[in-house]
Amino acid sequence: MRNTLPLWDRLTNVPGDVPRELSRYYVYWKIFYVFAGIDHALVLITFYQAGVYAMVIANIFSVGVFVAASLLLRKGWYQFAYWIAIGELVVHGILATICVGSQFAFTNYTFLVVILLFIQPFYSWRVSFVLAVATVASAAVVTDYSLNNSPLYVMSPDWASTMIIRQVVGWPIFVLIMVLPFILASARAETDLAAAYAESERLLLNILPESVARRLKSSTEMIADDRESVAILFADIVGFTALSARMSPKDVVTLLNDVFYAIDELVAKYGLEKIKTVGDAYVIAAGLPDPIDDPNGKIAKLAIELLETIANFRRLSGNDRLEMRIGINSGRVVAGVIGNRKFAYDLWGDAVNVAARMEETGVAGKIQVPTEFAKGLQGRFTFEPRGAIDIKGKGLIQTSFLVGELPGND
Repeated sequence: MRNTLPLWDRLTNVPGDVPRELSRYYVYWKIFYVFAGIDHALVLITFYQAGVYAMVIANIFSVGVFVAASLLLRKGWYQFAYWIAIGELVVHGILATICVGSQFAFTNYTFLVVILLFIQPFYSWRVSFVLAVATVASAAVVTDYSLNNSPLYVMSPDWASTMIIRQVVGWPIFVLIMVLPFILASARAETDLAAAYAESERLLLNILPESVARRLKSSTEMIADDRESVAILFADIVGFTALSARMSPKDVVTLLNDVFYAIDELVAKYGLEKIKTVGDAYVIAAGLPDPIDDPNGKIAKLAIELLETIANFRRLSGNDRLEMRIGINSGRVVAGVIGNRKFAYDLWGDAVNVAARMEETGVAGKIQVPTEFAKGLQGRFTFEPRGAIDIKGKGLIQTSFLVGELPGND
């Protein structure tokens, strides 16, 4: 059995060879040609019954024009189809006004033509404006002619009433038919644009902190911040390279995704900022991009809870024990956005380098910090002295392990 589409689907179907930028115009023109052909056929009957035979012939020709326009449109002759349709509207309106007079509002063809002139992809609005002025001028000339000259046909009162009613009802319907597709298309475009904007915002906020994203969108100036008191945490999954060698790629990505998702939740809980992930390493900052109260205390609390959270993933990696090595430091930091394509918000400074070394020289399942950092949190957290560690570029630094939080520390 032949598979047929409903009439509306047929009217709004766009062949695959129609250029994308012309697709909505294609549908618009096709609908207009169909309805214009039907309308002229109905007017033909009215003129025939009223004895206006010149317009009967003109309407037969008009129906043929719109059939031809539909065929030309299907063949890809878009501009030719467009212009013969406009030409028909102007010629038909002028002839009808000369034949039966201006009282039947056939000069309203200007509404349709002006709409067509501005809803098209071929010419600039300046060209459309000039053509629209010429169209209105033609209507003014033929109206003046009809007011000073008798029409070629005098319609009987009954047919005159029928024609007037038809024109009063018909022209608004035609204007609606012409404008409605573009109103609907604009509404869809606005909805799609809003959805695309929301998605771009979501993606941007996955790359940059919210305040940085706002600054990046509102200004072309370089984003570079200098913060005196920032706490930085580096975390790395111990032995993950060897572990991943025994896992399928899908399992590796799944495990990392689950672990980092859990860390993301903790970062959000404490109001801190995820800076980046590099492989199986994760970098967090407290006090960036905007200063916060007690950055050291908050990042210490996060680190303790992070070790507890990672312990829950041991069973996901089979018999291998999943552990994390964490290093923390604080101090002056410079941060900013680098790159102009795959840009990133990153941070630099001696405090950052020391935090990274705290993680690199740390111990699995422990949180290593400089003793100076530990002194600032005495009375709130417990620490276990480790001793001096040789840090590249810094020499010997006294370090401690952050063990836990003392009761009553809110």
